[in-house]
Amino acid sequence: LQEDLADELAATGAHGVIIDITAVEIVDSFIGRMLAMIGSISRLFDAETVLVGMRPAVAITLTELGLSLRGVRTALNAEKGLELLNGSG
Repeated sequence: LQEDLADELAATGAHGVIIDITAVEIVDSFIGRMLAMIGSISRLFDAETVLVGMRPAVAITLTELGLSLRGVRTALNAEKGLELLNGSG
């Protein structure tokens, strides 16, 4: 996923990445680190990352694991995420 993302960002010059985790019910430290790494990769290509659809239990678990998603913004859903990326959110 990380390599594919980097390839797509390089090829398209996209300025934003939306990651929809609506279906994710449980996270562990690996998933948390993966989300943080995606944010870091996006920043290397001058793209913003918005995480959408995070359930409260997932947010609590990330906090309990001490994982910080620096530089990754969150939104309720994909529509709100697009608004953030377009500067109207």
